[in-house]
Amino acid sequence: MRERKQNAMREAELDRLLECGLTDLPPGDVLEDVTPWKRAMNRVLLGMALTGITLNVLCLNYLLPAVGMALLLLGFRALRRENRWFGVCWGITVVRTAYGYGLLVLDTTILRGAFYASPAAVVLAAADLALLLAECFCLRGGLRAVQEKAGLPPHVGGAAALMVWYGILGILAVIGYSGLLLGVAVIVMYVLTLRSLWKLSKELDEAGYGVRPAPVRVSDRAVAGALAAVLALGCACGYLLGGRYPMEWAPVDAGEHSGVEESKARLLALGVPDYVLNDLTAEDLAACDGAILVVVDVDDYPVNSGRRVSHSYWIGGERHTNIHTVYDVKELRITGVGVELPGERWMLIQHFLWTTPPGFCGTESIQLWPAYRAGMEGWRSGGALTGRVLYDEGGQTYAAPYCFLGEQTFAYDSLFWGKQIRDDLFAAFSLPRDGENCRGYVAYPIERVRDGYIVDGWFNYTHQQSWMQYPVMTAMENQMTNGWNWEGVFYEVSTALQFYQNEEGVRLLG
Repeated sequence: MRERKQNAMREAELDRLLECGLTDLPPGDVLEDVTPWKRAMNRVLLGMALTGITLNVLCLNYLLPAVGMALLLLGFRALRRENRWFGVCWGITVVRTAYGYGLLVLDTTILRGAFYASPAAVVLAAADLALLLAECFCLRGGLRAVQEKAGLPPHVGGAAALMVWYGILGILAVIGYSGLLLGVAVIVMYVLTLRSLWKLSKELDEAGYGVRPAPVRVSDRAVAGALAAVLALGCACGYLLGGRYPMEWAPVDAGEHSGVEESKARLLALGVPDYVLNDLTAEDLAACDGAILVVVDVDDYPVNSGRRVSHSYWIGGERHTNIHTVYDVKELRITGVGVELPGERWMLIQHFLWTTPPGFCGTESIQLWPAYRAGMEGWRSGGALTGRVLYDEGGQTYAAPYCFLGEQTFAYDSLFWGKQIRDDLFAAFSLPRDGENCRGYVAYPIERVRDGYIVDGWFNYTHQQSWMQYPVMTAMENQMTNGWNWEGVFYEVSTALQFYQNEEGVRLLG
């Protein structure tokens, strides 16, 4: 009897000790380890949310999908051994992550514009959409297999709806739809679809379904860190190596003007500055043979924000303050030259010279509104646009053709008229990092069609001041977006060669 009583007391004491020891729940990370299904599916659903709906502010349209792809990768990584459907989802996610991160790196280079305009970009985008639909289909199959394993009736309408949603999104992207009403409906549909999948995941978790995570040698934290490191390294290489045009610099032959000395001397006598003449090719000098008269316009322009100066004065007992901007340095000298030629023709030459080092050397662009553009019916084009870029180093002059020189058709958004199509002349290039007297010119001939029209040729020079932009845009692309950025990544200087000719001679305007 005494022994039984002692055993009962020992069992009661043991129950009390166990009860006291388990009053608190395990820490959150322990609970997550206990329910790997919940953790994996939460990552998958959150990844889908971040990759499906993005915000076009503060680069969130790039950051959120990058995080979302990483979450999808980690989520399917834990489920890949659960069934063959999830294994395929894992493989597709690896491919799509490599493609998506590759695009993020590409956006740090000036190659992005040419890539997105190429047929390859369309093919890859279509392939990515096909993989996305396949991933949704496999997700549906994986969830059905899990439900059968858990003894639940199969109902995976959310995964099927997700396939329909991505299909609709692809169609809207192809037709270029930008309306608000259907856009809101698509977002609501996406939220409801993800909510349905979340409820399904919760139902499986509450039913006690558990998965054994696939064995791994590398932790999830290490995988996430590796993804971030690879992305950061790729972007750094893109900024360092992919931010400039490949220029074909070559030494200028000291005797390149042999055979056109007479034309050069004639232009110099008429008033063309020697620093302009020395930079012209022999072909452009020969095109000015028989020059009759010359018009020259020279101005220096700042490529900096200057400094603000205030001046106070008193009028009638009241104090007034005048604030204006002073430019201590004007780095860019632009020279416009008009050469009259026989046969009612003119050669227009617009030359630029950096009087100080240009600072950051990324991309540069010249946008011309030629004297024969739309609305200037008095003139027509008389030939092709020509020109080159030059610099000095160690007593030697080097020259290179423009990376792009010619006419470009582009669409831009006008503040008052909406989307517009126009054709302009462009010259795109990069300056050397260590050169002196960086300079260049463009030239084109015009022919008179009607009397009474002025010559009005605009020269818009855009300089890239910094590498800090994402995605990367060239100076030429900035000009085609009709963007004015005075103190940011790009700085634009605009000037015009304008003159009028009558019986009394030629009068320079402006």
